[in-house]
Amino acid sequence: MPKFIFPALMVLLCGWLPLLAQETLPNIDSALAVLKSAPKDTAQAIRYQKIGGHYNVTQLDSAPAFFRKGWRLSQELKYRKGEWINLNGLGNYHERKTQYDSAMYYYNKALKIVEETQSTKGFAIVLNNVATIHIRRGAYETALQFMFDALKAEEALNNRNGIAQAYNNIGVVYYYTQDFDKTTFYLTKALEIQEELGTYDGLINGYNNIGAIYIYQEKYEEAIKAYQKGLDFAKKIGDRKMEATQLSNMALAFSNKKDFTEAERIFNEAVSLRKEIKDYNGWAYSYQAFGQMYLEQKNFPKAKYYLDEALKIAREKGIKLVEKESLAVLVEYAEAQKDYQNANAYLYEYLAVKDSILNEEKTKAITEMETKYETEKKERDLAETRASLAEKDLEVKQKNILMYGGFGLALVLGLLGYLFYNQQKLKNRQLQKEGELKTALTRIETQNKLQEQRLRISRDLHDNIGSQLTFIISSLDNVKYGFPDLQEKLSEKLSGISNFTTQTIYELRDTIWAMNKNDITFEDLQARITNFINQAKIAASTTQFEFHIDHSLDHEQKFTSIQGMNMYRIIQEAVNNAIKYASASKVQVSVEETDEYFQISILDDGKGFDRESVPLGNGLNNMAKRARDIGAELSVASEKGKGTTLNLRIPKNT
Repeated sequence: MPKFIFPALMVLLCGWLPLLAQETLPNIDSALAVLKSAPKDTAQAIRYQKIGGHYNVTQLDSAPAFFRKGWRLSQELKYRKGEWINLNGLGNYHERKTQYDSAMYYYNKALKIVEETQSTKGFAIVLNNVATIHIRRGAYETALQFMFDALKAEEALNNRNGIAQAYNNIGVVYYYTQDFDKTTFYLTKALEIQEELGTYDGLINGYNNIGAIYIYQEKYEEAIKAYQKGLDFAKKIGDRKMEATQLSNMALAFSNKKDFTEAERIFNEAVSLRKEIKDYNGWAYSYQAFGQMYLEQKNFPKAKYYLDEALKIAREKGIKLVEKESLAVLVEYAEAQKDYQNANAYLYEYLAVKDSILNEEKTKAITEMETKYETEKKERDLAETRASLAEKDLEVKQKNILMYGGFGLALVLGLLGYLFYNQQKLKNRQLQKEGELKTALTRIETQNKLQEQRLRISRDLHDNIGSQLTFIISSLDNVKYGFPDLQEKLSEKLSGISNFTTQTIYELRDTIWAMNKNDITFEDLQARITNFINQAKIAASTTQFEFHIDHSLDHEQKFTSIQGMNMYRIIQEAVNNAIKYASASKVQVSVEETDEYFQISILDDGKGFDRESVPLGNGLNNMAKRARDIGAELSVASEKGKGTTLNLRIPKNT
């Protein structure tokens, strides 16, 4: 059965992308009065757009009439800016109505005008909104292309608010692709600028996104506080769609911390608001999250109802992300009901939708797009550095000529010699800096390629091998339940294969966990070991497990991914031996620190064995080899009837 990382999180992203040019007017009645009496000039065209933008936030169905009037007036006046900003407003309106084809139609018309007029600001706004439509449809590589182009336009304008919005949106796309390191990097950069500027729209998005990261880190109280801040700002500007988004996200946080009563209350409030404003995208996300929550409570009828409704809306409106996540939860629902036939059917549908959203070619395109942007930016920086050095070189020459030009002929030869020496010195310094820059660029490019290769391999392992192993387990279960009169030995054999495959998935996840980390801390290791021991408790209910870690130990102590994986495997093998072969009633794992090394001890009160008469088995030999591979020392002490103690010492200088 596939497990999806925080599936309900995807609903958080529906309100992250800002629809630019949307702001409320403090006195709408005054603005409408001015509109009636003002002459038909370019200012009037802008006024239509501002009023339409106000209604896009507060009273959606009133907005398009003002945008169309502003567009027609701009055409009469041949005011190109007025044309594209009102067309962009119409695109915003249809996007909020979940009418993506119509939204794209108006965005493309606006984009054509900003291309003709070479409006950098127009590029930034319209490109970002076009990217929003592609994200709704799951076309991430296309969305990133538009977003990086929008970011370059905002950087050219030095528009801090626009740069923050671009960083925010790029972070959202990386969240969808489950690249959480890049997600955190871009969202943090966005929030830093938004807090500096104090813009309400930016702060709403920033706190909303930081809340999502907190949920991923299982810091639910911090997530609730972040969403509450976003909700307060949304109420201040009267953006009801963002109010509903913050409420829905807050409910998810309560659901994750198992406070289902409060989660249901807030979810109902969010859904009611989304129905009222006809926000189909958010409506579908909320129903999917509702179904997930009821499934966790084992309220199967309600879970099925909300998941079916979410799937229906998603397919009607072409919301691929909700369709994928709803199918994922329906797989879990069917398995919980032991309906393996439908579980397989949902699984096939899920994989089909997932493949249509994100495949290998799309992932490659996303990586190439970011690399292209970063390379172009570094080349611009290098060109600016060279120009600055050349300008300084010229200034030095001119000053020297003015300073020494008035001296007599006797000083000319000395002056020429000085100028030549000074020029050569500056040239050598410039060449040295260029060499350093090229070396740094080469190192960065190499690191990026290595990281991309590792991510690609781990993603292939998870998506392809993990899915195939899961399908094997499901198929074996179908055989067992579909043929209840199988011979006992054959049934046991099928169960053995299923258990072995399940164990293989666990080991595959451990390997992917290590591959996705450049280094592993004791805190990471503690979390992984604790999870393993919790699983061991389930498998060996009569055995008591204890895990101790020295409080004075530095939890941020870093090991390479190879060291961390080998340490984890040694502990795992030792605990398994204590359960399977020693028949231990108590197993204790402890981590301590001395001046020279870190020590991991695994003790059990099992049968024990005589080291002199019993040859080492494959398990102990494998543990010894793993210890040697990381430069550590492994010792085993055992005596018949008195249990076994295994000590792993890792020198601090390894």
